[in-house]
Amino acid sequence: MSAAAGPIEAGPEALIVDDDQDLCDMLRLVLSRGGFEVRTTHDGNSALSCVNQRMPDVMLMDVRMPGPDGMEVLRRVHSSYPQLPVVMMTSFAGVSQAVEAIKAGAADYLPKPFDNRHAVSLLKQVVKQAEGRALAGAASQTSSASAQIKTNASKATSLQSHLRATMGSSPRVQRLVRDMAAVAETNFSVIIQGETGTGKELVARTLHAFSARSEGPFIAVDCGAIAASLLESELFGHEKGAFTSADSRSIGKFEAAAGGTLFLDEIGNMPLQAQASMLRVLQERVLYRVGGQQPIKIDARVLVATHEDLQQAVEDGRFREDLWYRLNEFQLSVPPLRERREDILHLAEQFRRQAEIDLAKPVSGFTAAAQQRLLAFDWSGNVRELRAVVRCAALLAEEQIDVEHIRLRSRDRSVLAAAGAPVTAAQALPVGERSMREILLDSKQQLERALLDKALGLAHGNKAEVARLLQVDYKTIYNKLKQFGLQHQQGE
Repeated sequence: MSAAAGPIEAGPEALIVDDDQDLCDMLRLVLSRGGFEVRTTHDGNSALSCVNQRMPDVMLMDVRMPGPDGMEVLRRVHSSYPQLPVVMMTSFAGVSQAVEAIKAGAADYLPKPFDNRHAVSLLKQVVKQAEGRALAGAASQTSSASAQIKTNASKATSLQSHLRATMGSSPRVQRLVRDMAAVAETNFSVIIQGETGTGKELVARTLHAFSARSEGPFIAVDCGAIAASLLESELFGHEKGAFTSADSRSIGKFEAAAGGTLFLDEIGNMPLQAQASMLRVLQERVLYRVGGQQPIKIDARVLVATHEDLQQAVEDGRFREDLWYRLNEFQLSVPPLRERREDILHLAEQFRRQAEIDLAKPVSGFTAAAQQRLLAFDWSGNVRELRAVVRCAALLAEEQIDVEHIRLRSRDRSVLAAAGAPVTAAQALPVGERSMREILLDSKQQLERALLDKALGLAHGNKAEVARLLQVDYKTIYNKLKQFGLQHQQGE
């Protein structure tokens, strides 16, 4: 006769709060298999009632739901039960909302869609951290230095969780995440290197959001979108009468970013004269407005981004070596999408869900054939191009995104050219493979790109001159150049 089994120790209890019954059922199954006892409820009032009746070990709650929304419930729970860890989840992923949740008392943040294994791992980690805090509090008062270390570790965990959800979980992204976690809390200047469309501004905004300066402003400046003659005034401000159109005093972006972060996109486009002024400001931490004599102290962290190799630009004499050394306290490399193909479907699913919300129409997902087409493409426009393709596909699809809804730029012309064959317009047309509507759309985009590329060359990279040559307003030219990822250095 076998020995009587001892009592089975119950696992930690998780309370799931979401108005999506199917999601609750799925999470109940996944978390139960992960060793959790699970309760579920579907609105804010019942969530508060459940917590008051019996406090769980962890709470997993959606931001948007009937009654008091998730953020309001979080504030009430944190006020009454500060020791209860709460993880927020939402389909509306964004850095600002993640930071708002953390500031309101959330232990962490889980954007949808999420990997089930990651959800289980995250909740276990959060419960373990809460138990550790409880034990430390019971044993003795933690020293201030130790408390700061724990706070930094918690922020690093939240940053890693957020970026896994927004960028993916490939080895290349995880390397980037580790580097970001290391530098986020510092005041280091950072150079963010990556091709057009890889998400350099997302990286910059995330560094700001998880830094000690997150309460301050995040000011972004595209150095390629401002005429060279106006760039110093834009950055440093000007006094009344400093130049013909200076009708009043204006503060620059450095002053506007006081206490926060100044993000300079496409820093390689900055003229050499402005680079000299920038170097002086960064060295002295003092600026003078254009036409001004009064020194103004600056208090802004500087993050810069570029799609080109700045070291090569230094060697070519297009970028000051001393400014490069001043900016290059830390460097982050954002990988192109073709080097992390395992993230493509994760990102496509994110964009599909967001398109569902924006278009207010249900699109259930991708067919296997559509997924294969996305995985096989080269994505030279990176994440920005993928997002545009998925949003267009969601608009065209009736129920599910299939191959016919995925409109990719034609590669027929480049393939023929690479083979050394003469390329005619007729040869490049994929008749029989795609609809007339799709072929015409691609042809229009190819013609637009060719026109812009030629005009950029003629204008030596000057966008205002491109607008004049093509007789189009500046804003349209700027948006089109960004859409196609076209960049020419001024003076080329």
